[in-house]
Amino acid sequence: MKHTALRFFTTLLVMFFSVSSAGAWSGREGWTYDAGYPISSSLAVAGGLVIAGDNSGYLHAVHVASGQAAWIYGGLYSVVGLPAVSGHMVVFAQADGAITALSLSDGAELWRHRPRGEGPAGTVMDGAAIGDGKVFYVQGDGKLRALSASDGRELWTYDSEMELRTAPSISDGFVFVGEYQGLLSALDPQTGKRVWGGGSGGALNTPAVHDGHVYFSSWDGSVQSVLIKGVIPQWNTNVGDPVTTPPFVEGDRVFVGTANGDVVALSKAKGEILWRFDTKGGTVIGTPIVAEGLVFVGGGQGTLFVLNAASGAVRFTFNTGDVINGTQAYSGGILFLGSADGKIYAIR
Repeated sequence: MKHTALRFFTTLLVMFFSVSSAGAWSGREGWTYDAGYPISSSLAVAGGLVIAGDNSGYLHAVHVASGQAAWIYGGLYSVVGLPAVSGHMVVFAQADGAITALSLSDGAELWRHRPRGEGPAGTVMDGAAIGDGKVFYVQGDGKLRALSASDGRELWTYDSEMELRTAPSISDGFVFVGEYQGLLSALDPQTGKRVWGGGSGGALNTPAVHDGHVYFSSWDGSVQSVLIKGVIPQWNTNVGDPVTTPPFVEGDRVFVGTANGDVVALSKAKGEILWRFDTKGGTVIGTPIVAEGLVFVGGGQGTLFVLNAASGAVRFTFNTGDVINGTQAYSGGILFLGSADGKIYAIR
């Protein structure tokens, strides 16, 4: 009887702390960091630091706990996409095509890769990806390049023969890239050879990989799922609007944002549309992210919307002073949000 009571009490404690943890985020504003220039990149969190870039070329590393700057690296052109972190290193891209690797601890430059092309051919519109000892990024000249993560040497190049605008991703033994002409390509990370692919009727966003499936979305309104082993298509759903964000997969759902300001939740198993929410603020630029049963997404008018992941109902809103250009980051019960008003916000 005593053991039964103890087990019952232990179960209650586990349930209590699980519920408390799931409902820990309350929307209370913590610190605010002023970068001085509009935040142009998505946010990354690693090593106790929030990392974000601005449109004047500065990369900011801010202490998670205090909101004070740990270090600032000065570049010349707008920081684009998501800063990628691997071990002691953070790699970021700038609009002129430069790819720079810094020490995560102090911001010291480890190497810098300068693009070959000039003008539109040398531009980069999204971030880099790290994996397999390499850094992968795409340029406006239609080429995906693989660099050595240790010293920035170029190792191989894949030529799509058409402009590339979205970052690649690496997972499950492949480098995935969404091409502007509507092709999904799976490349061998060792050689850059195209192994297989798929397609849609419009430009693709960065593919997302989850549980052995690759999910990709397109400006033709489609969201697709493909089983990587055997390359077996699972479903293809058109959400009715151009899809402007990569898919975000969490639990049994896939979330995307659209050009008309909608956030759409789909079934991961069958691609059925479960709900949609209108931010009423124009194009959704940053990918909707999910944590603690909540969807966090920035609207084009500078408002952060926090939605119930199961129903799409609004739980919380937070207004910044300008457009939200990138994807938020969530870590340790805190949402980190960057805005074109030049500030990074910590919301608990």
